[in-house]
Amino acid sequence: MSLKSVYLSEPSIQDNRILIAGDEHRHLVVARAKPDELIEIFDGKGRVWTAAVESVNKRETVARVTASREAAPPRFELILGVAMIRIAAFELALEKVVEVGVTRIAPFTAARSNVEAGHRHERRYDRWLRILVEAAKQSKHYHLPQLDAPHSFAEVLSIPAASKIMFAEREGGSLKSALTGSPVLYLVGPEGGWTDEELSAARKNSFQLVSLGDAILKAETAAIVGASLIRYESGE
Repeated sequence: MSLKSVYLSEPSIQDNRILIAGDEHRHLVVARAKPDELIEIFDGKGRVWTAAVESVNKRETVARVTASREAAPPRFELILGVAMIRIAAFELALEKVVEVGVTRIAPFTAARSNVEAGHRHERRYDRWLRILVEAAKQSKHYHLPQLDAPHSFAEVLSIPAASKIMFAEREGGSLKSALTGSPVLYLVGPEGGWTDEELSAARKNSFQLVSLGDAILKAETAAIVGASLIRYESGE
């Protein structure tokens, strides 16, 4: 059985003990953490501590550090540029692409994005970060992916990457031929699809149009499936 994971961005270690409060403490209470149970604590930057629970009270959990290590950063950089979509759909995509192994998420406003949803996105950034943390804990990714503030479409096109892919419902070719190295930046459009102007702008910025097959996928599905296929085709 895997150890329960705790995320602390700046853990304070005194006398070889770590105090866990706030949301992470509440999660341990709900998970019924017990004295002497081993847990792991990570800071999202690759540092990981194994610790034994000493006590769990109403306000905090105290754990004694038994070991520490440095987790290597991801070898393969995978960047998702995702258009503003419905809040629930975006949050599902965010959770699942982190589990799959996306290392950076760059939301952006496309021509057919839901403008109201875009404004609401900006107010939910802290919630997004919590979703990202929980997904990283679930999948044992000890380096937290980067979550950008919303970009314009032009800004996301200019993100540096060795492989640039736009998943498109029309005019798309094969994925394998579009992969030329890491980092890989892949774009997923809004529910209404890409405009001709966006497809043209992507081509001018060295993006390869790629098809995900004959079926028309929801944006959140395309984001998850796209990440999985890129990692598979890249041998990751």
